[in-house]
Amino acid sequence: MRLRALIRLSMSMRLRRLSIAAAATLLATACGGAVVDEAPDAAPASVAATTEPTTTPAPTTTAAATPTTEPATTTEPETAPAPETTLAPTTTTRPPTEAEGLGDSFYPFMGNGGYDVLHYDIDLDVDPAVNAISASTTIEALATADLETFNLDLSGLEVHSVTVDGAAAEFSRYGHELAIEPPDALASGSQFTVEVVYSGSPEQIDDPGVPFFPSGWTQQEGVIYTVSQPSGSMTWFPSNNHPTDKATYEIRITVPEGLTAASNGLLVDETTADGETTFVWRTDHLMATYLAAVYIGDFERIDHGPLYEGGPILRDYVIRDAPPEVKLALEVTPEVVAYMEELFGPYPFDAYGTIVMPFPLGFALENQTLSIHGNDTIISWIIAHEVAHQWLGNSVALDDWSEIWMNEGIVSYLHLMYAAKDAGTDLNDDMARWHARLIDSEAGPPRGIEIEDLFGLSVYYRGAATLHALRLHTGDEVFFDMLRAHYDRSAGGTTNTAEFLALVEEMAGPDAVELVESWLYDETVPATL
Repeated sequence: MRLRALIRLSMSMRLRRLSIAAAATLLATACGGAVVDEAPDAAPASVAATTEPTTTPAPTTTAAATPTTEPATTTEPETAPAPETTLAPTTTTRPPTEAEGLGDSFYPFMGNGGYDVLHYDIDLDVDPAVNAISASTTIEALATADLETFNLDLSGLEVHSVTVDGAAAEFSRYGHELAIEPPDALASGSQFTVEVVYSGSPEQIDDPGVPFFPSGWTQQEGVIYTVSQPSGSMTWFPSNNHPTDKATYEIRITVPEGLTAASNGLLVDETTADGETTFVWRTDHLMATYLAAVYIGDFERIDHGPLYEGGPILRDYVIRDAPPEVKLALEVTPEVVAYMEELFGPYPFDAYGTIVMPFPLGFALENQTLSIHGNDTIISWIIAHEVAHQWLGNSVALDDWSEIWMNEGIVSYLHLMYAAKDAGTDLNDDMARWHARLIDSEAGPPRGIEIEDLFGLSVYYRGAATLHALRLHTGDEVFFDMLRAHYDRSAGGTTNTAEFLALVEEMAGPDAVELVESWLYDETVPATL
C-alpha cells in the first residue's frame, strides 16, 4: 500500500484475522492498519498498507509499546467516518472487459487494459476548510492495443472535461469507471495524452478487503492525508488503479498560505502568492497508484540530509510544536535504512522519511518515500516494517492482490529480524512463540485467503514463519543470497509466488520448494518450523 501497520487484530471465531495497516503494524491484523482486540500475547502488525489503511478515527486507548518484538495494542475505534462509496464485491456474473478491469483475483474491476501509463501530472487546488479540490490530472500513456475507447478509475468527484491529445473526448461514468472515447482511435504502440478536469469533495471507499476502516482521501482533526491501499487512490485522481501499472509522478498541491503540503519523491518547487502556497513534488521512480500520497496540515519539515554521500535524502514531517519524544522516536530511521541496505543493497529511491499524524491511527502505511504513521505507531519495529516495504512492496510490487503475502509476510519477517536485533532477543525464540500463536489461532494458508483476510494474521505472520522455516532449512548463506536475488530480479517491477518458488528451487532445490508450499498452501499450520 498499498504496510502497512499491524496494530489491530480483527479476530474471527478462530482468531484468524489480523488486520494490519499499510505499513508495519501487523500485530494482529496497512497499507496497512491493524487493531488488536484480544491477540494472544499481542504481537507485531502492519497493513497498508495498509496496509491497507485509509482513514480511521483515533483509537480510544493505546497501550505503550515495549522494546521487544511484541507490538503495541490498540482498542477498536469507537466510530469511523461513514464512507459514501462502496467498492463492489469481487463476485461478479461476468469477467471484466479489457476496458473495465485487469481481472485481479480480488479486484477484477480495478485497473484497465489496453494501455500502459508512463507518467501522471496531478494538479490539486485544495480548500481544507470545506475539504474540496479543484483538480486536473494529465496522463501520458502508451497504447498496448488498438483503442476506440478506454477506461480510467475514478470514484466520485465531478468530471468537467476530458481531452485526448488536446482534443475534446466523449466520456461517461458508471461505478468507478470513467469511460473515454477519443475523437480518433488510438493505434497500438502509439503514445497519447489524456487530461481530466474535475472537482468536488473526495469521498472515502468502503473496500471489502479493508473492513476495519474506509480507504482513500481523508480529512481528520484539521489534517488531510491519503491511505489508499488497495483501492483508495481513485478517490482523488483518475488512474489505472492496479500495482501492475506503475508510472512516474509530478504532484502539485496548492493550499492556503501557512499550511504545508507533502507528497512522494522530492520537493522541487515551493512558491507563495496571493495567500496561497504551491508545493511541487516529483518522483522519477516508478510507483503504484495506491502509494501516491497527499498530506496537508500545519506540519514542520525536519531535514536530516543524505544518509551518506550520494545516498537518499532523509526528511520527516511532524506537526508543528510536536512533543520532543515524537522527533526522538524517528531517530532510529537511519539505522533501519542501513540495516535493510545490508540485506538488499542501495535504497531504491531518492528520499525517505516519516510523516506523523498528531493523533492515533492504529496503523502505518508505506506510502512511497514518505510513510504515514499515527502518533501511536512511531515504534522502532513498525518504522522498520515501513522502511523494508520501500524495497519489497514498493520497488518490487505484487502482480495480483491475492499475492499480498509477498509484501506483508516477507516484510514482517524483516521487521521481526530487526526487532530481535534491536531488543537483544533470540529470533529463534521469537519465531517459536509466533509459531505457537499461529497454531492456536488455526491461521490458514497465506495463499488461500479470502478478500476479507487481505491484512490478516496468516498473511503477515504465517508468511513470516514461511521465511524463517526456509532459512532454517537452507542455512543463512543460501537464504540471504536468495532474498537478495528475489529483490534484484524484480526491482522496479512486479512478482508473484510462482516466480519466488522457481527461485527457491533454483537456489535451494525441490525439498525447499515442498517446505515453502506447505507453509503457503496447507490448511493446517505445519507442526514444526
